[in-house]
Amino acid sequence: ELAILKCLNIDLKPPKAPRIVDVHWQLPPLGWLKGNTDRVAYGSLGFARCGGVFRTSRGFFKGVFAILLGIAYALEAELAMAINAIFYAWNFCWRNIWLESDSTYLVLALKTRSLSIPWC
Repeated sequence: ELAILKCLNIDLKPPKAPRIVDVHWQLPPLGWLKGNTDRVAYGSLGFARCGGVFRTSRGFFKGVFAILLGIAYALEAELAMAINAIFYAWNFCWRNIWLESDSTYLVLALKTRSLSIPWC
């Protein structure tokens, strides 16, 4: 097996991890729900999906959603994810929501009420 890897010019010394970050899930304040969301979009324009999970201030499961978006850009998938999470929470009359996303652009756009988001 080693000879095959060498013939294929495969590096036998994998690179070190660039940085390891210890991440801890934070509980939302008492009386709030936390929605952790994420999306998957392949390439600049490709097949996309999004989903999220809601938990109480004690960490108990409250609800989940997953949506197949079809062909979309990554930013469209991020926006669809946030819109669907808010819509899902609204339909269940959950008004105190802490929405968490790994998209810096989405978080800044929502915080500043950016005109790039179709607020209507």
